[in-house]
Amino acid sequence: MKQKSISELEQQVMDIVWRQKECSVRAVYEKLQKTKPIAYTTVATLLQRLEAKGLVSKVEEGKANIYKPRLSKEAYSKSLATGFLDKFISSFGNLAISSFAESIEELPKEKREYFLKLLEHEADTK
Repeated sequence: MKQKSISELEQQVMDIVWRQKECSVRAVYEKLQKTKPIAYTTVATLLQRLEAKGLVSKVEEGKANIYKPRLSKEAYSKSLATGFLDKFISSFGNLAISSFAESIEELPKEKREYFLKLLEHEADTK
């Protein structure tokens, strides 16, 4: 499933929804208020946009709308990465692959080893 990109503020909202598992506009608003001034209506609009993008589902409970993630953070991240890589490779071909391989060498040792283990695991499962 190809995911639409989201803004930095939408990402912050999604992080709250993922952590809470389900929450109202008010709950998201109160969490965001701790770090930045934001209007309640802005939070409501952000959640509506995330629903339209298929990232959250909405259930009406009384007068409140309760939002739940439609997919895990891991599934979303995998979908984004796959879409990015597909587009990157189709646009730049072998140059993309060689640039990507070179950038792996610049990662900190632990992250590079983890990444290479993931690649090895993927290759073993195919």
